[in-house]
Amino acid sequence: MNAFRYRRRSAVEATLLTIVMMCVREWQGVVLDDCDVFVVVSQSGRCRITVKLSIRYGAPVLAVCRGLQQQIAEEIAAMTPYAAEAIDVTVKRLVMP
Repeated sequence: MNAFRYRRRSAVEATLLTIVMMCVREWQGVVLDDCDVFVVVSQSGRCRITVKLSIRYGAPVLAVCRGLQQQIAEEIAAMTPYAAEAIDVTVKRLVMP
């Protein structure tokens, strides 16, 4: 995971990041070594998640992205008091097997 930060991650951000990465790991077509996750938490109990990842060539890109969005939203709602306001999944590149 690549991220450059100027401040320490809060406990809430770290928890949400862990939940997102647990979800990402379950998808076979995602290349885990090339995954960036950004979390923004608001005071109103909402969060915005941005996931930038690489997908293996041949994997159903749209299905992976939609399924990942849904899974992340469900897991955040089940495990935390936060609601996902937006979950943006961006495919950086396709990786040949």
